[in-house]
Amino acid sequence: MPVVETRIAEGLLLWTLDNPPRRNALDPAMLGWIRERARTLSGEVVLLTGAGDQVFSAGFDLRALARLAEEDPATLPDQLLIDASSAMTEADATFVALLQGVVIGAGVELACACDLRLARPGVTFSVPASKLGVVYHAAGLLRFHAVFGASLARRLLLCGERISAEEALSVGALAHLVPAEELAEAGEAVGRRLLEGVPHSLRAHRDFFRRIERLALPADLLAEHNALRTRTYAAADLESAHRRALGRKS
Repeated sequence: MPVVETRIAEGLLLWTLDNPPRRNALDPAMLGWIRERARTLSGEVVLLTGAGDQVFSAGFDLRALARLAEEDPATLPDQLLIDASSAMTEADATFVALLQGVVIGAGVELACACDLRLARPGVTFSVPASKLGVVYHAAGLLRFHAVFGASLARRLLLCGERISAEEALSVGALAHLVPAEELAEAGEAVGRRLLEGVPHSLRAHRDFFRRIERLALPADLLAEHNALRTRTYAAADLESAHRRALGRKS
């Protein structure tokens, strides 16, 4: 199973991104599982983490990304990521990310799609979009901006900087920073605290926060951005950037 689901208690689930050989890189099977499972949830609290203690997720699996582009040129290859993260933010469930090690690219977006984020010291966030020639979709950019704030979002996306957990905590991107050996226990405690509340109150506040983080952008701006994304994914230099990132010769 690409994502391992563990039932911790009634209404409390643990989802583990389980792809250690690829540093928990997100492939189509994992993203498809998240999309479909999120649509079936009804009031649960879901703790989202990565297998092992060195990495939450190394981002989108670039080998899978290249295959998707070849198999279906008419569909942007990151559509699966868009669908998975959207399903999380539309689900009747509360998501808590438990972050360890490095969090890269698409992994950052999944973490941003969660309602709360906990991390251990030493965690770093990076979004190598400029290095890969990727143009993020509008909803993803809005999530980065809402979670990290204007300054850190620009440092992530424009400069390609690596952001520390301590910096993320300082701007409210993280709810708590806890020792590595206490991360699982702290996540479970937060999950149980969420479930102790009255369900309709939790749902109303959670969904309102989600709505105010989704700005209604002008249709012409969205159309222009989507057109740019389409041109970018069709560009030859994007393929070359992916080959370089994978360590292959151009």
